[in-house]
Amino acid sequence: MKALLSCLEAEKGEAAAEAWLAKLRLARGDLEDETRLLPLVALHSALVAFVEQVSDGGLDRTASYLAARDNLGVWARVLRGTRAPEDAFARIDSSDSEYGRTTLWERLEARPGYWRGRVRIAHDPKLEADGLLARARAVELSIVPTLFGYPRGTVAQSKKDDDAQEFEVRWPLPAPVRGVVAGAVMGAIAGGAALAVHPGTASTLAALFTPIFGAAAGLFWTRDRLRRVESAAQSVRVSALERSLALRENESRAGAGDLEGSVIAGQYRIGERMGSGASGVIYEATRITDGLPVAIKLLRAATAHDVTASDRLRRESEALGLSWHPNVVEVIDHGHLPDGTSYLVMELLQGEMLATRLKYRVRLPAREVLPVAKQVAEALVAIHAAGVVHRDLKPSNIYLVPDEEADGPSKERVKVFDFGIARVEWEEMRITNMGAPLGTPGYMSPEQEGGLEVDHRSDIYAAGAVLYECLVGEPPPVSPRDMWTPNTRPPSGSFAMRLAEGGMRTDSGVQPASRRMPSVAPAGPDAEPEAADVRGGRASSGRIEVPAEWRAIVERALAKRPEDRFQDARAMLTAIRAIERVDAKPPRSAGES
Repeated sequence: MKALLSCLEAEKGEAAAEAWLAKLRLARGDLEDETRLLPLVALHSALVAFVEQVSDGGLDRTASYLAARDNLGVWARVLRGTRAPEDAFARIDSSDSEYGRTTLWERLEARPGYWRGRVRIAHDPKLEADGLLARARAVELSIVPTLFGYPRGTVAQSKKDDDAQEFEVRWPLPAPVRGVVAGAVMGAIAGGAALAVHPGTASTLAALFTPIFGAAAGLFWTRDRLRRVESAAQSVRVSALERSLALRENESRAGAGDLEGSVIAGQYRIGERMGSGASGVIYEATRITDGLPVAIKLLRAATAHDVTASDRLRRESEALGLSWHPNVVEVIDHGHLPDGTSYLVMELLQGEMLATRLKYRVRLPAREVLPVAKQVAEALVAIHAAGVVHRDLKPSNIYLVPDEEADGPSKERVKVFDFGIARVEWEEMRITNMGAPLGTPGYMSPEQEGGLEVDHRSDIYAAGAVLYECLVGEPPPVSPRDMWTPNTRPPSGSFAMRLAEGGMRTDSGVQPASRRMPSVAPAGPDAEPEAADVRGGRASSGRIEVPAEWRAIVERALAKRPEDRFQDARAMLTAIRAIERVDAKPPRSAGES
C-alpha cells in the first residue's frame, strides 16, 4: 500500500494521494512502516481506489516503488539467507506482506531464470473476483529478481480457481558461454567484412584473430555484468538491512513512549490511554476499516513473552468468545503483534464501573440494585452455559452502560468483563500462580480462598458478595453473625482480626478484603436514620434495614458450603425475578382485603 501511495502521488499529485488516503480512512503515518500488516479487505479497497484514479495500467507502474529504498524493509526476511531469486520465492510467505495471513505459497518448479509456484487462497473468493489482488501478486513477484541485481521478471498466471492460483516468473541471466559465442560471432563477422573489402595478408590475419578477440571481449563483458549483478544485489541487501534496523529502532522508540496515534495489528488506530495494570495497558482505539470505536488491551513489553500472562489474555479472549451475551463485554479480535505482544480487542464501554458508583454513593437502594442483580445473574447464566467460570466477579469488573432499552429506572445495561483468570471447564490446562489461589480477596468463595477446586458456584458466591456490598456499602464480614451490620469488622492487622481469622483456612496465604480493609463506609442517603449517623467519618454500627427477600438471596449465595448456595445461576435469577414481580404489583387500596 505504501508503493500505491508513492506512485499515486508521483503521477497525480499530493491532493489525489490525500483523497485516496481519506477514502481508505488512513493517515500517511499508517503506511510509514511497510512491514506493518494490514487487513486484506483494506488492501483490496486500496487497489480499487488506486485503479479508479490512475487506470488499470498504473498498477504495473508501482513496481519501481515496491523496490524503492524506503520500501525495502518488507523484503528483508525474503533476502535473509538466500542467494538467488529462485530461493527467495520460497520465502515469500515470511515477508509478512499485506496478504501473508490468508495465503500460502508453495514452489512447484525452480531453476536459474525460472520459477513456478502456487498460492493457496484461504480468504473470501469474492475478493479475488476482479483480479486486482492477482495482478498485485504478479507485480510483487516480478520485483524479486531485481532484488538480486537482475532485470525485472516476466510474470504469467498459468492457473486460477477459487482456492488457488499459479504463476510463472522468468528473468534473463548473464551466461558466460553465450557471451563468448556472441563475441566470437561478432568478431568473425567483422574480420570477414574486412577481408572482403581489403583482401591481403593483414586482412586474412585479422579475419583469423578477430573472432578470438571478440570471444575474449564477450567473456569480459559477461563477467563484468555478473560483477555488476552481484554488486547491485549486495547494495540491495545492505539497504534492506539498514531499513529494517531503522524500522525496528522506530518501533522501540514508540514502544517506550505513548502509542497514541499509532496503528497496531494493521487495523486499529490507538487513541487515549484508558488504564493500566501490572501486566497490561488498555487503550481506546478505532478500527480503521469502518471507524468502530473499540478498547484494546496490550500486554506490557516486560510480560509480552511471559507464558502465564499471555495465556491469561488468551483465556480471556476464549471465554469472552464462548460467553456471548448482551450482559457480557463483546470480544472483537485477538492475536499477537510481530514482536510477540498479545492483544485483545473488545467493545468500547461508555459509562462507569459499579465500583466507582459505590465509591461515591457507598450503597444503593434496593430498587437500584434490582436491575443490576438481575443482569449480573443473566450474564452468569450465559457464562456458565458456555462452560466458563469467571472466578473474579467483583464491582470493578461490572460496568454500567447507559442504554434506553435496558430494564430499570436508570436505563443502564450491565456488562461483565475481565475474564483474565476465567476457567474453561473442558480445558485440561489451568493457570497456576505458585500454588496461590486466583481471584480478588473479599469476593472469593471459601473453597477458592483455600486453593481448592472451584466450579460455577464460586461465581454465585462472588455475585452474593457484590450484592451485599451494593446494599450495605462494604464487602461481606468475616463472620455470618455480623451480616447486615456495617463497621463490625476489626481493623486490619489487629489482634481481634487475627482472632476472627483463627477458624478459617490460612494455608492459602490469601486473606479476604474484609480482613485487610477497615470499614470506612459511611451510610448512604437512602439508609435508615439510625444507620446514617456518621461519627468521626465512620457510620454507626446500627443494623441496616434490608428487605427480607434480599437478605434471603444474599445469605444463600454467601453460604460457606457450595451445596448450600444456589446450585446454578438460573436458580439465583429466578429468585431475583420473584422480587421484581413483587415490586411490580400495584399497591392495594384501603378498601381491599
